[in-house]
Amino acid sequence: MMKSLMAAAMLLPGAAGMPAAAQNSEQDAGPVGPASQFAMLAELQGEWTVDQTEQLRIVFEVTAGGTTVMERWMVGERTHSLTLYHLDGARLVATHYCPQGNQPRLEAQADGEGGIDFGFASATDLDSSESYQHDLHIAPQADGSVVRSEVYFGPDGPGDPSALILRRAG
Repeated sequence: MMKSLMAAAMLLPGAAGMPAAAQNSEQDAGPVGPASQFAMLAELQGEWTVDQTEQLRIVFEVTAGGTTVMERWMVGERTHSLTLYHLDGARLVATHYCPQGNQPRLEAQADGEGGIDFGFASATDLDSSESYQHDLHIAPQADGSVVRSEVYFGPDGPGDPSALILRRAG
């Protein structure tokens, strides 16, 4: 079942208050700076359905005293993967804990479109035969949905971009 979920995602086309870590931050260079990006992620707190499949839910949770946003991909009551977002000095970083066992670390870039673009920085426990998350884009939409897209790289280079449309559950 998980292989079919991952394959389906790869083939697809492309409210919480502001946490303490993002309040009054001197490191925020403007509307798309790291603290504003972190606050945008914190506002995703809650459960989201995925338009492309009924089997997958995505849950965002602000944790660690408001300093970390946790994104859990849930299949039934089982966690499939996990991504943690947090500020690291003057940058916003994400670590993705992949079911393959590797942990790519990504760094946010400024995005003038109101979303967040993350690019690959490094990885731990990455085997040369594994694919790994290389690019991630999270973009809130005017209708309240969120487009979450990503590109995985593997031994043969970049894979096709995938995109999921998330909608608040309930």
